[in-house]
Amino acid sequence: QNYAAVMVGVLGAALLALFLDGMIRLLEIAVVRRKWLYAIAASTGLLFLISAPAIPQLGANLGDRPVVTLGSKTFTEQYILMSLFENRLRETGFAVQDVRSLGSTVIFDALRNDRIDCYVDYSGTIWSNHMRREDNPGRERVLQEMTRWLEAEHGIRCLGSLGFENAYVLAMPETHAAQLDIHSIEDLSKYAPSMSIGGDYEFFSRPEWRAVRSAYHLDFQQQRSFDSSLMYSAVHQGDVDVISAFSTDGRILAYQLRILDDPLEALPPYDAVILLSPEASQNNQLVQALTPLLGSISNEEMRTANKLVDLDGSTIQKAALSLIPR
Repeated sequence: QNYAAVMVGVLGAALLALFLDGMIRLLEIAVVRRKWLYAIAASTGLLFLISAPAIPQLGANLGDRPVVTLGSKTFTEQYILMSLFENRLRETGFAVQDVRSLGSTVIFDALRNDRIDCYVDYSGTIWSNHMRREDNPGRERVLQEMTRWLEAEHGIRCLGSLGFENAYVLAMPETHAAQLDIHSIEDLSKYAPSMSIGGDYEFFSRPEWRAVRSAYHLDFQQQRSFDSSLMYSAVHQGDVDVISAFSTDGRILAYQLRILDDPLEALPPYDAVILLSPEASQNNQLVQALTPLLGSISNEEMRTANKLVDLDGSTIQKAALSLIPR
């Protein structure tokens, strides 16, 4: 829904297409008319187009500072954390390269193959996507077993938790929840047969939904799937009564939603953890630079930082500065 970003992308793609078309046309003219200067110009333009993505990386390796390559996934929170890490690493003497907007599987593979040095993942993602586990032994056990598995199977070091989790939660408008005196999913279960629930496109096929539905015997009148950016406005406008929200999403604050307690701990933990590649794990200077960030960010602080970008129009950099440990 960020129309400015959409227009930048559209215009960039259009200019790239026009430039490529122009260089190919120039090369065609050079061949037909035997204009070798045209051929040199077209070849130079095409070579520049192909090599341009590598130029920032070449520049980043100049100088005496050690280079750290950071990765991120495809959403606001990840970009904010990447910016926070960049600031921290530059202050402690590193040069930084970043590789943005990677999928969960791609970024994990890049880390274990030393293509990137560091990124933030979530314990529940590793637990379900990579370890193929559907049980929930509790936060501490998940962190401990995940840490051991990453080291044993891939040589990846889990440095520790940043202090917050971006987990699935059930949420509903504060006013509606107050009227019905609903504070937990257990309270919600009594009203579920007359209510509708919304979730992102994946939620209702995930083990989290099966676990919470089974634990609380939830039986909603209707289930609806939404794009994750639209389901918050859907519950705010009354299109559904409850949604499967993400615990650090800034729209929870903006739309005044109540996060429902999970007394049976049916929903697995999704602690944000710092992961280091096998090679980076041996870099004591890098470990010492990132260690002060552990335990430094609360759910509320991360939620506020996300809101600054997604709803208040602030920059990623400003949101990252709000998270610097004091």
